[in-house]
Amino acid sequence: MSGISAAGIGSGLDLEALIEVSIEARRVPQQARLDERKDTLDVTLSAVGAVKSAMSAFRKQLDVLRDADKLFPRMALVDGQIASRVDSAIPDEDEDEDDDDNQDSSSSSSNGYNGPYDVSMNNRAANGTYDVDVQQIAQGSRLSSSMVFASDSSVVSDVDTQLTFSAGSGDNEETFTVEVTAGMTLRQLREEINNSAGNFGVSANIINSGGGSQLVIDSDKTGVDELGNANNLTISNTGAGDTTLDGLLGSMTLTKEASNAIIEVNGIQATSDTNLFREVISGIDITVNRVTDSATELEVKADDSTAVENIKAFVDAYNRVITELDKYSRAEEVARDEENTDRKVLSGDAMFRSMKNSLSRMATVGYSHPTEPDRVITFYALGIRWPTDEKDNPTDINDQSLEVNTRELRKWLEEDPEALKHVFSGEGGVVDTFYGFVESFEQTGGILEQRSDSVKQEQRRVDKAQIALDDRMADYERTLRAKYTAFDVTMGQMNSQMSWIYANLG
Repeated sequence: MSGISAAGIGSGLDLEALIEVSIEARRVPQQARLDERKDTLDVTLSAVGAVKSAMSAFRKQLDVLRDADKLFPRMALVDGQIASRVDSAIPDEDEDEDDDDNQDSSSSSSNGYNGPYDVSMNNRAANGTYDVDVQQIAQGSRLSSSMVFASDSSVVSDVDTQLTFSAGSGDNEETFTVEVTAGMTLRQLREEINNSAGNFGVSANIINSGGGSQLVIDSDKTGVDELGNANNLTISNTGAGDTTLDGLLGSMTLTKEASNAIIEVNGIQATSDTNLFREVISGIDITVNRVTDSATELEVKADDSTAVENIKAFVDAYNRVITELDKYSRAEEVARDEENTDRKVLSGDAMFRSMKNSLSRMATVGYSHPTEPDRVITFYALGIRWPTDEKDNPTDINDQSLEVNTRELRKWLEEDPEALKHVFSGEGGVVDTFYGFVESFEQTGGILEQRSDSVKQEQRRVDKAQIALDDRMADYERTLRAKYTAFDVTMGQMNSQMSWIYANLG
């Protein structure tokens, strides 16, 4: 209804009500069809989004299953405490460390571990137990001055010159140069050293005691070279001479010598010029943190608990997809659902029913045993099955979700782990069975996205139809008002004439 009108004043009839009834009689059936279509499209778009989200999570879990070392990881324990699990990457010795495509699956130390050394291992590490004793930590050198300045603002040089800092020898030598300017103070010298662009790990500090200020310089260059010479820090004045500066350098004495790290593995000693021991045990890197009082036990073994949790996560992701599909694929049950009208809109949706049935069939596929080709392994044999009662009968014939019997699954991990790896991650295994199907629906440009785009296009058409309906009804209202206004005027004139006649006859 538009504007303020008073149809019926001339005739005395309730023309406003007549106009309103006429408009509603024409609008209601058309609007009902549009509203129903809008509801269907809104529910469809929401359903497609929910299923796509579930499929995306399922695909991510399939990516985990694709890598057998992630699905069935191993772990390193130090004196019974989990130090690491295989989950990242360590390159082979003969591979480019920057080439990510050639890196093995490997691990770093796990959160919460605080042992004497960190452990990283790749898939070449063999299960076993090793006695590891950390006998020495690699450390850098320290130079301390015996020359005492009145304060850290005391001048250390009256000329412009350069100081060269070096550690190591040959190809292993590292060096950088600091510019010293006339009038530079002890504090400014410290800042110049620490902020130098070429600094390889030298840290200058000032110790302020009651008697004055002294310079201490540390280097993080650790280790001993092949000739047994420690990689100690040295400082030389390579520019103009200065009495104060030369005196400062001459007073610097070595108070801590650079040294190697030393460990023993099963009684065999190994040294490293850093705290990292790469591949001392094949496939295992050890980074020492502190000296041990006695040998520790490093054990590498299968991480069965994580393997079980990974498979449960796969089943949970599968069930989430089934649950979302199930909302719209049970035609009769959905139609009777009086509480959830949204589900009725898509009762028995053909695409969702087809997806659910396809996934359910995939869960029944059998896989050949890797060493016994005639032996078929199914989900059911692994302890992954549909919900059943105490007599092993399905609790709901329509329920296609899966449950995991942890005891049966652990038995496979203990007795035949290679078969389990083959079933899930091998060629033609679980991943290959599900992945292509899931990807075709979930990927960008996939079936679900195409349907989503189709629904959005239809929503735009419905929006245009709504605008068109509103325009038609506005035109219809204007037409009615013009007709009834003319009628009202005519009736008003006739009423006036009748009143005049009655008045004159009387």
